[in-house]
Amino acid sequence: MITANVIEIEGLAMNGMLRRASLVDCKRPPGWRKIVAETVDGRILETACLEPPTAKRNYAVITLYMKRWSSLINRGGEVEGPPEFEPEE
Repeated sequence: MITANVIEIEGLAMNGMLRRASLVDCKRPPGWRKIVAETVDGRILETACLEPPTAKRNYAVITLYMKRWSSLINRGGEVEGPPEFEPEE
């Protein structure tokens, strides 16, 4: 897995470059979570562990970008939707 900042994952989501994203529990500190995302080319990215409210908010933004914003990306003259995406949780 490649460590990435939340803003890097958000940018990939906005540009239709993510296949999926999920929230994963961290061992330490207990209750904290990280965002794990898979890019369309198969790379797995993960954030550092985040406080629960921060993780949920950032995950919600990423899923919104994947569902709505990335569908507005113009590729080769045609507007395409995001890759198949089903939010977890």
